[in-house]
Amino acid sequence: MAAPAYSLAAWRKYREEQEQPKQETPAGLTLADIPADAEMDEGIVIGFWNGERFVSWEKWLATAPITREESTPVLPEDARLVTAVCGNTRVWLARDGDRWLMYAGSRHARRKDFASPYLAHAQRTAEAWYGPAASGWQVERER
Repeated sequence: MAAPAYSLAAWRKYREEQEQPKQETPAGLTLADIPADAEMDEGIVIGFWNGERFVSWEKWLATAPITREESTPVLPEDARLVTAVCGNTRVWLARDGDRWLMYAGSRHARRKDFASPYLAHAQRTAEAWYGPAASGWQVERER
């Protein structure tokens, strides 16, 4: 039977694991860096390199580090109207109380099927529907 989760032995084991250096796969890893006679788990059709051997996708996915791109808010938080040319369509996102409304093609052509409480969500939706913002999103003064 294993030691209790909150025992002194479990605490020591946790501290030892934290003190060991982490093995990370370099970002620039190529096939030339993997030995030709590398080991492979039994019974897998497609193997994924974990730095030591080829393993199944499920095992690799469970241990693969998750990275996230840090996004920096470019627009001021008090913006009330932002605009961009997405694909060939000019898109306006206007704040109306606690929600962002979308206007496409004309400042008077509101999309009745869309409202979002988050500006970032509204921007992603506009880019998904009309295409990427050619020159980014700009804050506009309301008229």
